[in-house]
Amino acid sequence: MKRAPAIDPKTHALFLDFDGTLVELVDDPSAVALAADRIERLREIKERLSGALAIVSGRRIADLDRFLAPLDFAAAGVHGLERRRRPGGAIESLMTSEALDPVRNALAPTLEENRRLALEDKGTALVLHYRTAPDLSEVAKRVMSDAAKGRDDLVVMAGDNIVEVHPSGMDKGRALEDFMAEPPFAGRIPVYLGDDTTDEFALRKVSESGGIAIKVGVKESIAPYRLADVADVHHWLDVCGI
Repeated sequence: MKRAPAIDPKTHALFLDFDGTLVELVDDPSAVALAADRIERLREIKERLSGALAIVSGRRIADLDRFLAPLDFAAAGVHGLERRRRPGGAIESLMTSEALDPVRNALAPTLEENRRLALEDKGTALVLHYRTAPDLSEVAKRVMSDAAKGRDDLVVMAGDNIVEVHPSGMDKGRALEDFMAEPPFAGRIPVYLGDDTTDEFALRKVSESGGIAIKVGVKESIAPYRLADVADVHHWLDVCGI
């Protein structure tokens, strides 16, 4: 794979994953932090791109706002189930939390029996974390698959030490397409950075549309460009031309 290229602030739009891209993966998802100078750099980039910067994450937008304060930015949260289409805009939700109540109930006995598994409830998605209990990975995958069985409206997706269930028909690629249809992104060339399996949907869409798809880390990817790790991402953000 090739080294990630420079980009043009007049013609490109930048989409960034959060965990594993802007911040390191950690055992406690609530314990991540981004240095103030890195947040300031993102603000500068957003201004240089005339607002065409979005964070595209499995996290809730409310959590992204807390981690990135005082940055004001467009965002897709919970893999696109939450949207803030432009900086300063309202957060929209594409489904209600109650749709996942049967899954919550089905997971409860396993969570009671296996306290080392951690359930992250995002309202519109449920994530089982097993980073601190890798021996329970198959248990987590099986119980999530069983809990969602028969639900054509749901999809189960494996990630980095997680297994997640959320509504079908929505992923980061679809979220990116929707952003690109509206200002300030419309008419620009998309650039996407992401590290995980869930980012491959967006990396594929970007590649197909003639944009710049950049994989972070060593995992196999559709993306033709590569950055080594989170530190390399921040170095690239400093030298990428915006």
